[in-house]
Amino acid sequence: MTKQKTEFHFPRDVLVIEIDRRCAAEDCRARNQVSLTKLEAIEYRGFACSECEIWNDDRLTQSEMPDSWNEGSIH
Repeated sequence: MTKQKTEFHFPRDVLVIEIDRRCAAEDCRARNQVSLTKLEAIEYRGFACSECEIWNDDRLTQSEMPDSWNEGSIH
C-alpha cells in the first residue's frame, strides 16, 4: 500500500508596509518611518513627527501599497 504525500500551502500575504516621510516643519525636517497594516493604510491621513510632534497631513498613493491590497477600497 502506497502512502499518499500530503502537501501544505501557506500563502504569503503582506501584513505591514513601512513608508518613509519627512516632517514638513521647516525647522525640523526629521525623517519618520511609519509602519501601517492594511486597515491603518486605508484610514491613513498623516503622522505626528517623532521629533517635534507636529502633525503632518499625508495620504498614501496606490503605488505605495502592495498589489494584493489594491483589491480593497484604498483611496
